Amino acid sequence: MAKALKVSGNTRSQATTATLPVVGTPILSSNSNSSNAPEEVSSSFSDVFTLGSSTSSLSVTPPFGNLAPILEEGTKKAKQHLSRSQADIDLDAIIEKLLQSAGRSPGVSPVLQGKHSPRSREEFFVSPREISAICSKAREIFLDQPSLLRLSAPVKVVGDLHGQFNDLLRIMKLSGLPPQSNYLFLGDYVDRGKQSLETLLLLLCFKIKYPENFFMLRGNHECANITKIYGFYDECKRRLNLKCWKTFVDVFNTLPIAALISDKIFCIHGGLSPNLHSLEQLEHIRRPTDIPEQGLLADLLWSDPDPTVAEWSKSDRGVSYCFGKKVVDNFTKKFKLDLIIRGHMVVEDGYEFFAKKKLVTVFSAPNYCGEFNNWGAVMSVDSKLLCSFELLKPHKKP
Repeated sequence: MAKALKVSGNTRSQATTATLPVVGTPILSSNSNSSNAPEEVSSSFSDVFTLGSSTSSLSVTPPFGNLAPILEEGTKKAKQHLSRSQADIDLDAIIEKLLQSAGRSPGVSPVLQGKHSPRSREEFFVSPREISAICSKAREIFLDQPSLLRLSAPVKVVGDLHGQFNDLLRIMKLSGLPPQSNYLFLGDYVDRGKQSLETLLLLLCFKIKYPENFFMLRGNHECANITKIYGFYDECKRRLNLKCWKTFVDVFNTLPIAALISDKIFCIHGGLSPNLHSLEQLEHIRRPTDIPEQGLLADLLWSDPDPTVAEWSKSDRGVSYCFGKKVVDNFTKKFKLDLIIRGHMVVEDGYEFFAKKKLVTVFSAPNYCGEFNNWGAVMSVDSKLLCSFELLKPHKKP
């Protein structure tokens, strides 16, 4: 079992509301910093680096074995986390169903798998009552933890998933199930993929079961207006009901915004902001909150690095800014950071460096949207802050 991560502080504030505009397509770029990846999906290729140095290594992680010992480890604690009205929810059973549901067509029960059947809400194997209980407890835990998480290594850092549930299971086979591995997810759990419900629910269940080993940040797609455009709203409407969608949105509005690993690695979904002058600003971000159209929170979830920009430039996404190498240099120097880890942008090799390895983009959904031939990556930060990458090979197209 991995050592529980440190979390300090408690920022619970009042709600604010706003709307967010529509944006364009994601960016695909190649990674000139990476080497050729191995052929086997079960292998992990590591571009190991410490403050700029780079070597490579291979390791193999076995697939899921007997889940019982792993699930049992956090059962008592998880039951304590649920209120009396929620105590009859079998969290372990839900987790095990989700873990064993790889390859299942979304919206179809195991009995009906392979047969034509209408996509009715009864076919989803987690009930609305169970979803309500899970979301209620997850929301409470998120609000009990600060907007800026302060974590200790070792930890696995996972980028965008976008409803690619089978790839989430591949990640956990490769990198280990919690609590044997600590996790930090950078956001964008939903939209575009076919199984946003399974993806989000598994993450929330693990958050409840292992609240000090499993952490989730907010992405720009964890937003009511964006999910109405890019698929999660429709998935909830088709497979469950709109009340469940609203319940999930309430959870989105409580998610932490950023994380510091060992005071040296800054983690965020999108990027930096011209309005970010101190880390205390992050601690004081009010939650629950919608994502505003502009300002600090919008920038943190929407901005992108751009090698053609000197400092700041308006983003082609139609929201926030692009920032250049000088901005990264100044930020890391000011706050005595070694590295910035962010997601938000599909990159060909699953990860891509920027600003002489002071920033790295991590994207964890291979074959994104079924249109890109990109790899997926998970960044592993060990106890000595040695960073490496575990890669997911893109699926072979039929």
